Amino acid sequence: MANEVLLHETFEGIEDGGQPSDDWWLEGGVWMRVEGGRLRTNADPAGGEAGTGVATAWNKTPVSGDLKVSFDAHVLSSSVNVNNINFFLMYADPSGEPLYETRERRDSGGYDLYHPLNGYIFTFLNADPDNQGRARFRMRRCPGFNLMTETFDYHCREGVTYHAEITKRGGKITFAVDGKVYLEHEDPEPWTEGIIGLRTFKTDLWWGDIRVERND
Repeated sequence: MANEVLLHETFEGIEDGGQPSDDWWLEGGVWMRVEGGRLRTNADPAGGEAGTGVATAWNKTPVSGDLKVSFDAHVLSSSVNVNNINFFLMYADPSGEPLYETRERRDSGGYDLYHPLNGYIFTFLNADPDNQGRARFRMRRCPGFNLMTETFDYHCREGVTYHAEITKRGGKITFAVDGKVYLEHEDPEPWTEGIIGLRTFKTDLWWGDIRVERND
């Protein structure tokens, strides 16, 4: 029996250059638009463009419980070669206010504005301290921006389409890219509900085939 699908976004049927459904909104960045059935978010201002070098695209759909999340991501360019692909999961305001209602407080998309909120941050980017071309994988828990686990492995390159998968069952959380699990952590006090966000820094990229389903 197939798992219940909570969210599946392919952006098909939307004209190139158009906006996604009203379930999506952008904080920070230069712009967000649909191209070729994918959601493109630009957070790398160039040539005098207005905007910030950080962006978060949120979806209003609430998700809860044990989950499997998957999406494709493809970096088109990054002026500082970070190729930043970040994902926010189970994000919520501890006060209970919907994040959409408080979006103006985070209009710049500044990273520190998200650290006091509840949720998990998954980081996948080009940042190898040993200059061997490896990607950096990190998993953090907020509030507090607390590092849960990290590793340096694989790669995160411009022009490559990556398939990411996050699983959560109870407090056990994993993060995989292209079929291999790179991060695994047990959270003793796991978040159980919230929304998802697509996050990036100094990067122009697209996201596609975003799917959230029950992990029964």
